[in-house]
Amino acid sequence: MQKQTSQRLFAAAAVLLLPGIPALAAEPTHRGQTWTRPKDDAVMVAVPAGEFTMGSDDIYTAEPPHQVMLDGYWIDRNLVTVAQYKRFCEDTGRKMPDPPKWGWKDDHPIVNVTWGDAKAYADWAGASLPTEAQWEKAARGTDGRIFPWGNDWDSSKLWCSVSEERHATAPAGSFLEGASPYGALDMAGNVMQWCADYYGEDYYMSSPAKNPTGPEQSKTRVLRGGSWFAYSEEYFRCDNRNFSAPDFGIYDNGFRCVVRASG
Repeated sequence: MQKQTSQRLFAAAAVLLLPGIPALAAEPTHRGQTWTRPKDDAVMVAVPAGEFTMGSDDIYTAEPPHQVMLDGYWIDRNLVTVAQYKRFCEDTGRKMPDPPKWGWKDDHPIVNVTWGDAKAYADWAGASLPTEAQWEKAARGTDGRIFPWGNDWDSSKLWCSVSEERHATAPAGSFLEGASPYGALDMAGNVMQWCADYYGEDYYMSSPAKNPTGPEQSKTRVLRGGSWFAYSEEYFRCDNRNFSAPDFGIYDNGFRCVVRASG
C-alpha cells in the first residue's frame, strides 16, 4: 500500500512539471489565498467562483452591464516579467522579441510580444491566458468598481502618462495601493495585457451567462488594462476593452496567466 501511494504521488508530481499540462492547483475558496506556479515560480492569487457584474453603460466599453458566473481560478499577481520570459526562451529555444528602446530589465514586464508569444509562454508554464471575463473579474471584483482600487481616479495608483508623461515600463508590481480586490497588481497601467478571446464588439450583447470565452473567430484578439503610454483615464477602467491583430507585438503589450482549479 505504501509503495502504491508513493507511486501515485510521484506520478502526480511528474504531471505537475510537464510543460503544456495545466499545473495542479486547489479550488480557490476565498480572497487572500496565494499559490505558486511551479514552472516559472509565478505567485498567483485566488479568484473564487461566483457572479460579478461585467461591463457598464460607459460609452467606451461597447459592453452593457450584465451578470456573469465564473468558475474559480488563479491569476498571476504580477505581469509576466522579462526574467520569466527569458527563462521560457532558454528552455524552449524560442527567440526573444526585439528589445524596447529602454532595453531589457529583468524585473519589468515583458513587452513586444504577440498573442502567439503569450499563448506559447502560458502553454509552457502549464497555464493559459485569461478570458476577457476572467480578466475583468480579477480587476474589479464583485462590487462593479470602475478602477481596480475603487471608483475614484487616482494617478498615483498606477504607471501611466495621464498626469505625467512616461517613457518606459515600470518594475512589475510597483503600485501596491493600486491592487485589485483579489490582490492582482498592474491590472491598470504599465502594459496592456493579451487575453485568450477573439474580439467581438457586440459579443456581450448575447454572450453566455457562465464562463464566456468570446466569439469563435475574428481577425483580432482582446487586450485589457491600459498601459504606461496611455494618456486618458478612460483607458484604465476595468471594463475598458481594446484589441489588436494577434501577430502584432508592441512596446506596451504584455500579459499574465491564469490556472483553473484541478478539481
